Amino acid sequence: MKILFYNPAPSQSRYTPFEALRGSPFFRRPNYDAMRMAYLARKHDFVYIDEQIEAIPHISPDIVIVHIPLNLGRHAENLIASKWGDEIPTVCYGSYPTLFAADTRKYCTTTVVGDICTVWKDIVLDFTNKKLNKVYTSDRTKHFDIDRQLEMKFGFTPFFSQIRTSFGCRCEEEHRDYCYENVLHKSVTRWSISKATEAVAQVKRKAVFVLDDDFLCDLDYGMRLLEKCWRFKKMWIFQTTSNIFKNPGIFHRLRDDGVRIIYLKEDWLGRDLIENIDNETYLKEKEYQIGMIHNCRITAGCKIRLGYEGEDSKFYQKLLKFLLKLKVDVIELAVQTPLPKTRTYERYMKKGQIVQDFSLYDQWMPVVNTPGMAPQALYSTMEWLRDRFYSWDSIMLRNIIVSPRLGFYNTVFFYLIPNLSYRSNFLEKVGYPP
Repeated sequence: MKILFYNPAPSQSRYTPFEALRGSPFFRRPNYDAMRMAYLARKHDFVYIDEQIEAIPHISPDIVIVHIPLNLGRHAENLIASKWGDEIPTVCYGSYPTLFAADTRKYCTTTVVGDICTVWKDIVLDFTNKKLNKVYTSDRTKHFDIDRQLEMKFGFTPFFSQIRTSFGCRCEEEHRDYCYENVLHKSVTRWSISKATEAVAQVKRKAVFVLDDDFLCDLDYGMRLLEKCWRFKKMWIFQTTSNIFKNPGIFHRLRDDGVRIIYLKEDWLGRDLIENIDNETYLKEKEYQIGMIHNCRITAGCKIRLGYEGEDSKFYQKLLKFLLKLKVDVIELAVQTPLPKTRTYERYMKKGQIVQDFSLYDQWMPVVNTPGMAPQALYSTMEWLRDRFYSWDSIMLRNIIVSPRLGFYNTVFFYLIPNLSYRSNFLEKVGYPP
């Protein structure tokens, strides 16, 4: 059976013939579910096409799998109608089909609600018997094994390899309405340490990017895995919550195990920045925490969600100075984008404050109209903040301050390269995540 896995991309980062690939290669990586599917379909002819790096070739597959993020539902509908129509069976999965299964069924053969890898055997069996169901619903995530050949395709980052040791949302309650993991994986599932260690042993690249929602949510699991993988001499990048600071002695162990970048999730700065940004005690606490990371030669990243009521241009000017004082190395800014069918979304919808055009739900374009700042003004102000933080003078100034703590090697590969990559993506406006 010939299987085509098609991964669409937003227009800003979509491949155009005879033009350079858009955005920094640091952020271009294959769809992780495609790597899992390639492993499950290893006995078949599996073809992976990604709109970030290539155009669709002239092939005739037996079945097409299309990953549809929330903001690409309309694009996927047009794509399926123009490329495959009713002639070739199409299976759609992702956040959009999971949230809007009935709408997706109108233009595809089969819709998957949740994790497609869980129901893949059923899809193959039913396709063989020519009895594909209209909808398949996954109950829980089971499959972790992947085929890494897709990472070798030209155009994807050569800097690091990806891995997942868990699926599911680990966010605190106030952040769950914004988390895609909470949509796709209703229950939390974690890989066994022995299997995860075997997978790390097969990674040929030195740097490993962990895609888990919170790698150190189970601190014992995370540290045992890092220590078992110490002999492979890998360099780790992952995200976690502010709970990591409850164990200050852990940072020296993380350094010894090869951790190079830690992204602090949105809960670290929280939703009360408007009240806290002028609080000197709060500033000192956060600055001290960043110092704990830097003292162990680890780069500190920070994820921030903005676009709440009360924010104005003066707040963003203060926020820039605040972030520079903290000595945060890299930031990822997302605008408030509550997911459909969540309590936060329903609350805004009742007030008539939220846009229902899901093509704008890319965490880059404002969709919530909060009092005090129009969506266009919010976008421009956030763009100003991004551009100022990643301006040349800001990057160089922060580099001078932090390089004595990080050391030469970490400064070049885990400070300068990420900062210049973020700068490149913001200048090209390829969207979030940058």
